[in-house]
Amino acid sequence: MTIKLLWIMSPAKGVFKTAVAPFKRGFQQIYMSTDLIIDGESYRLVGIYPVSVLLRMETNFGQFVVVDQAGRLVSDRNLTRRCLRMYQLIVTLDNNAGYLKKNLTAAPHSFVPIIQYVERLGNQVRERLGPEAGEAAQIHLDGYKEYLQKGVELGDRIISAGKDIMRRLETIKEGKPLLEQEMSLLDKTMLDFMDDSRKRVLILLESHTARVETKRLFVKALANQWFGTDEKKLVRSVVALLEHSFQMEQMSIHERRAQTLAQAIWTVKNEVHDFIGKHTDELLQQKWLLVAEGKSR
Repeated sequence: MTIKLLWIMSPAKGVFKTAVAPFKRGFQQIYMSTDLIIDGESYRLVGIYPVSVLLRMETNFGQFVVVDQAGRLVSDRNLTRRCLRMYQLIVTLDNNAGYLKKNLTAAPHSFVPIIQYVERLGNQVRERLGPEAGEAAQIHLDGYKEYLQKGVELGDRIISAGKDIMRRLETIKEGKPLLEQEMSLLDKTMLDFMDDSRKRVLILLESHTARVETKRLFVKALANQWFGTDEKKLVRSVVALLEHSFQMEQMSIHERRAQTLAQAIWTVKNEVHDFIGKHTDELLQQKWLLVAEGKSR
């Protein structure tokens, strides 16, 4: 039976295996992390895995404990949490590798000419609508342009953070000891990356009315032949981008298991910022071997 390992884990051996072996039951298997360096001392996170784990290990261990280089179980809760957070960060990065790479292929600056098109074409639409209706239309056009502008700003930050994360991740995959100071910087970058990703989803969802009304205005303008041939091509490109934004909106709502736009907005606003810390605390409470054995202090 072969288990596909997360690259940070390997079969436990030496003092690390010996330290945890008494807690192993039946066909359970023991794996250990690479060295985790905290305050100049080296530790390893050692997990006991059920034999049923066949595809990915990650945090699917039944129990875990931190072991020092002398083979002693670490009973200090804070130190254990610090080691577990480093490990949980690696799991998070591995789980989100595809999402990270996908964001690096984005081209946020492609929105810049669209902003210019919307402004230019919007001015022509307003002239056709007259003062009162034109003023109302301008509010929606400005809302759509603001969404695009924020998308460019957030997109730049997301790409910059993503590149930094992927560069650091390649170094981590070499299997060298992990230093807490360096991992803390990576931890912050990952949280900032995910926070900006949430903000980008939020501005998309909150711009719904502006996008709906902008599309309506441009579709009406096309139907009424308010534009010349070249301008029609620009308008159609803007409408196509708007159509794509509605598809992204529906995906965002679905991903958050929401039934309505309002529910999705509420969910995004209330998502936990430090989700790595949240997952770490849950694992510490549920799967720390010394909690189960009644030996924690």
